[in-house]
Amino acid sequence: MLPCAWTPGAFAADDGRWPVANDVVAAAWKQGIDGSGVKVAVLDSQAVEDYPALKHASITYKLGRFHNVDDKTVECKVDGKPLTATIKSGEGDYYSSRGTDMLAWIVGDGINYTSKWPGIMGAAPKADVLHITDGAVNAGPVVTPCDQKLAGDATSDSGADVKTAVDWDARILNRSQGGDLVSADYAGYVDALRHGVVMVGGRANDMNPGLDDLTGDPRSMETFPGVVMVNSVDESGNLASTSDVMDGNVAVLSYGMNVLDPVNPLSNVYNIAGNGGTSTAAAVLSSYLALAMQKWPDATGNQIIQSLIRNTKSGKGKPVIDPERKRGFGEVDLNALLTVDPTQYKDVNPILEYQMKAAAQYPDLKDWYTQDCKTNPDGVGTAADNVPCEAGLIGREYERQQAAWKKVEQCRSDGGSDCMQYSATNTADGSNNNTTTPNGQAKPEGDPSQSASSGMPVWLWGVIGAGVAAIAAGVIIALVVSRRRRTRARIPVSGVAYGSVRSYPNGPVPSRPYPGGSQGSGGQAPPAPNRVPEQPPSQPQQPYPQQVPRQGFAPPQPYPPTEPASGVPAPDNHGGNGNSGGHGRHSG
Repeated sequence: MLPCAWTPGAFAADDGRWPVANDVVAAAWKQGIDGSGVKVAVLDSQAVEDYPALKHASITYKLGRFHNVDDKTVECKVDGKPLTATIKSGEGDYYSSRGTDMLAWIVGDGINYTSKWPGIMGAAPKADVLHITDGAVNAGPVVTPCDQKLAGDATSDSGADVKTAVDWDARILNRSQGGDLVSADYAGYVDALRHGVVMVGGRANDMNPGLDDLTGDPRSMETFPGVVMVNSVDESGNLASTSDVMDGNVAVLSYGMNVLDPVNPLSNVYNIAGNGGTSTAAAVLSSYLALAMQKWPDATGNQIIQSLIRNTKSGKGKPVIDPERKRGFGEVDLNALLTVDPTQYKDVNPILEYQMKAAAQYPDLKDWYTQDCKTNPDGVGTAADNVPCEAGLIGREYERQQAAWKKVEQCRSDGGSDCMQYSATNTADGSNNNTTTPNGQAKPEGDPSQSASSGMPVWLWGVIGAGVAAIAAGVIIALVVSRRRRTRARIPVSGVAYGSVRSYPNGPVPSRPYPGGSQGSGGQAPPAPNRVPEQPPSQPQQPYPQQVPRQGFAPPQPYPPTEPASGVPAPDNHGGNGNSGGHGRHSG
């Protein structure tokens, strides 16, 4: 039984708690779907451990790892004092924090310091949470960094913190932050992909355009391939004015506008409805996913993501991506997540799959995820815009997932039983190989340049022209020094995927024949081959009332009309702004 504080009817939806105070969540709770048994990791700033809304929540607090340029574990001190995992209310005059708010949007019970003002509540109050602290509380959006005499003396180890969440058996990893990653971080993130952990992050709360297509970028937390990057909308599905901009790496829309937001973390009472940003949208989505995982205990994290992107309010059973690249696959539909059985979908991260196939079709990105550090130790690109060779781990993990699903399908075709034992998630800790990745996990099977779903090389779909030019000796030295220092160009930022967007070459792509006899044109990516009819769409049942009314925008058109054999939409013929090729930053 839930305490009365967790009854949606006890709260008014117009006080900013409508993402939880609604009929869909109420119906789920009545059925006992409240996040019970689901483990959610939250990586964020210090939390106020005695925040009233978290009193009844099951939360374990842990200080993250901090290291120096030599990758030795060091103590993080802020203003000369050792950083702690949590603070008490009133400590440093803080009564809330970004980390506190994100916890409350997942497992909060709506209680505040005073009954005169509403407190934040989460849709999954019975979930188990591991809060990993990666920085000190701050009144602004930026996490306070560790004291440093020299750059890199003490920085948060993002990859190690993600690995901690995986080892804790987290099903969901919420990171309402943004910031740079370095090559040593990649193994931890790939380990999360390997184990089917659903990683959720938010795009920047700014109007800087993102990339033109869903290709991922391993150099940032929020755009790391396979991460569910969200943008923020209000209750009517309208994009928040602070992030209403093209960004090809947005996967899903969630709720962060017109929501309850502590105006001042130094106040113990004053909460009003406002712009919670993409950070709140990420936490709300994580709480919904926790409900779905409890509802469908046999579904893997990848299958939950498959359902998420197929059964949005505009998708209706099909993965339909917004051609304007603002809304991703659409607005989350909690009712569909709780009524459409996700075990019908394959155990392959569909966002990762789309990104691998999209990147392979852009000449300036095609080598990102096929790299091998043995033959290409210096990565791809220039010293100022380099993708480390360790990004090849991501491509190989995708191929492992595809190969594993091929075994599942073969087992089913042969009339076998318990065929899911061969799936990628269920073989994450097993190995048919004799080698392991740097983080100790088994490397993928077979040739990473070959598609597991077809006989042709996936990575050759968009390969045209000559190979990558040799890197000058001075650039190589710069890359080695940069990799050793392990410094971050920007510190993690609470609440936003912060920082500028990297731009890529914008030269026109010449028309050339592509595999399958298709003819490309300048500025276009080649079509994906071997298209087959997509999986039969599944329409949600309706035991849960619709969450919010739909209005205010026209639904995106299906794009493309058919899917490749992979079961996700093929990358579009969208190269830049229509006048330039490659994969450049949108020119507006």
